[in-house]
Formats: sequence, structure tokens, C-alpha cells
Amino acid sequence: MLMVIVLALSSGALSQGARVHSVCDISHEFTFYMDGRFWAQYIGEAGGADARNWGTLHKLNLDDANLLVLSSGATPIEYDPRSIEHVRAFAETGGAAVVLADCVGYAPEQPFHIQRLAQAFGATFTGEKAEEPLSADPSLGAEKLEFYGGGTLALEGEWTVLIRDAREQPVLARRPVGNGFVLVGIRGLFGHQPDAKDPINAQWVKPLLQDLVRNKPVDPARPPQGQWAELTKAIGPLTLEYTEGTEYIADAIAAEYFIVKDELMTVTGVPPSPGTLTALLMLPTGGGGFSSGARIGIGAWWGGFPENRYPMIELIGHEAGHSWVLPYPEPVWNEPIATYLGIQVGKRLGMPEAQQTLERTIARAREHDPEMDKLDLLAPDAPNAVVWGKSFWLFEQLEATHGPGAMAKYFQAKRRLLQPGRERYSLDDCVAVWSNAVGEDLFPWFRGLGITVDPARTDVALPAKP
Repeated sequence: MLMVIVLALSSGALSQGARVHSVCDISHEFTFYMDGRFWAQYIGEAGGADARNWGTLHKLNLDDANLLVLSSGATPIEYDPRSIEHVRAFAETGGAAVVLADCVGYAPEQPFHIQRLAQAFGATFTGEKAEEPLSADPSLGAEKLEFYGGGTLALEGEWTVLIRDAREQPVLARRPVGNGFVLVGIRGLFGHQPDAKDPINAQWVKPLLQDLVRNKPVDPARPPQGQWAELTKAIGPLTLEYTEGTEYIADAIAAEYFIVKDELMTVTGVPPSPGTLTALLMLPTGGGGFSSGARIGIGAWWGGFPENRYPMIELIGHEAGHSWVLPYPEPVWNEPIATYLGIQVGKRLGMPEAQQTLERTIARAREHDPEMDKLDLLAPDAPNAVVWGKSFWLFEQLEATHGPGAMAKYFQAKRRLLQPGRERYSLDDCVAVWSNAVGEDLFPWFRGLGITVDPARTDVALPAKP
């Protein structure tokens, strides 16, 4: 039987001063937003401390935390019964668990495992879209409600409904669990930009979170403890990092990594920069990866892996490629050149998707600069499509004119010419290195393509004229 009881907040008003020690869970679905941005938008100004859980949820030590934020969508990683009970025990001892999700738009065959966690507390994320305008319970003290859109909730048990849609369907609700609370809400009520520039609803979210944690005081001298991916495997000099949830796919991605690494050494003509590529982390996401030099993180089911192989090859090539670029990141095209390296690996492995990706990206640039001779990559308003596509086109032209292996000549020259401790690496420097790589002054050619480079602005000597 469905039963929703609207209860007044026990304090009569939201608390304003409770110290928050939060942990954001990214063990089921990694997002850059939950990797510190949620904290920055809704908690950080009030003090406290935060951490991340990268590892298996039920192994997380929550003794010094009073807020646990869980958010995921279509992830193959299930919420283990032990993890669900871990969340329940945390709430019963006074902690607050915040469960944010939305299943609107998901195909029936897509996994939505966070539903199991929510249902353990009597909440279900429905596929029914919320109708605006939304309305807030007066106890929330919301001066206005912002909403990116999303679904509604079905609730069973004693819940305080904090926000409803135009049809009176719940969108955000809380309930007591032991001495603590569980808050369940539609993800669209909260920010989502990776740069943390959209703190929507912060006016009422901040005091709400402080109120939820009021029954579990924390010691400022003991910040919450995050958790790294707890399972590791040494494969030669590489440490493979994963959790119980990504263990099933770790070896398959590692096998692709070693194939890509060998190919990158051929494409660039040099090994990766010293001290890089020592760890490979399995990220529970289909949304990409990252590189920190020594470690690269790879989305475990990027592009439909393992059924679709090329996107994973390109992604590993991109993230690992940054380790060839270091210690001096490329100007302007640091991201494009990394993807270009991944594309070259795909081409070497005979994957037609690689050439298709290359041609598609260049075609998008031609929509803005048909002859590739007008738009300056250094211009502040240069379209992103031009920065990527024109960069790819430049590399292809250099390869056609000064190849085969022009890219390898460039990386070899870069390693040879740039001394340790260099403070900057500009596009002027880069063109000078390219000039040395191919034995020809390329500044006139780049300027003829609308790119404002100047040999007077670099300390890298140009090759002697024949």
C-alpha cells in the first residue's frame, strides 16, 4: 500500500551551523561533478571536510563522516546487499544518506541499479516526467526552485515530501532512519557542470544538508576518510587498480592498454616521459577518462566496450598519449593531439572507425574555415570544432609533406630540444620544434593558414638554412 505522510521538520526550522563531513561515492558511476564539485557548490563555504569513495562501498569507513552522497545512472555495477546495509547502518547511527538519480529516458534494458538502494528505504525513481512548476514545502525555506528536468518519485512509508511537481508528485523527500536520515531526490535539482559553475538551489540545499547531519556531530580534527580502488594487480611495471564492481573487465582493458602502448611508441618514435604510466585505474563510467601523468583512468565501458572495441582503443590512446606529451603540454591542441594519437593507433590496427573519426572532425572544421587558411587557433573565440579539426588537418598535412613518420620526428625533436625546467611551451616554441623536426622553417606556412605565430617569440633556434 502506498502511503506518503507529510511531516514537519522535527527542529521546526533548518539548522544553520552543523559541521559537514561528506563522502561522495563514485564507486558505482564516476563523474567529475561528484569528484569534489558537489562539495564546492553546496557544502564547502560552511566549512567541514569532504572525501571521495573510489572503492567498494561496503568497505568504506564512515566513522568520521556524517553525510554520504550517492548518485548514479545506467551503470553495470550493482548495489551489493552488503553496501545497502552499510548505508542503512550509517543512517541509523545518525548519518545522512543523500540518494540522487533519475531514470527518465532510460531504455528498459539499461541497468539502473541505484533503484535497488532507493527501494530499500521505500522510494522508487519513476519513469514519469515531472511537470513544472515545482512547489516546495514551506519548511524548506526555498525562495525559488531551479530544475534541469527529470522524473518523479513513488514513496512508501513515512516521508517528508519537500518538493512536488505540478501534479503533486514527489520530486524530493526525506525520511528518518534510526537516528539519521535518507534524502532521495531527482538529480535535476542539483548542479551538474564539471566546472561547478551552476550551484542551482544552493540557497536551500546548503541549510538542508546541514540539518540532515545534525544528529551525528563530527570532530574537526578527524576529517572523513576517503577510499581508493582497493584491488590491485601488478602487470610488469604497471599497477592495475580496480574494485569488486570493475574487476570483471579490468584484464580486458589492460590487454588493450599494452597493445596501444606499443603502437604509441611507434607513432611517436619515443617512449613515454619518465615517471609516467605507472598505474591504470578502472573508472566505473562510460563517460571517458583522465590522465595525471603517472596514472591514467579509463572508463570501463566507454563506447560500449567490450562489444565495441575502437572507442576504447582511441580513449586509451588519448589518455596514455598525454604521457608522451609531458612534461610540456602542447599549446592549443593538447587535447586534440592526444586524440589524434589514439586515432593513429586505431588506423595502425586496421580499424575503419579511426579514419572515419578523423575525416568527420576535419569536416566540422571546414564548416567554419573551408580552406583552412582563415581562422586562428590562438583566437579567444576560435570555435572548438576548428581547434580540433584544423589541428587534425595540420597534422595530416605535415605527415603528407614531411612523412612518413612526421609525428615521430616531432616528438623526437621535442625531447631533444627542450631542456628540463622550462617554464613555458607556446605555439611559437611548438612551431620551432616542428621546424627542427622536418628541417624547414614552418613559420611562413603556419602564418599562411591564419595562425599568428612569430619566430621572434621563441628561444628554440630554427634549423639552419640549406
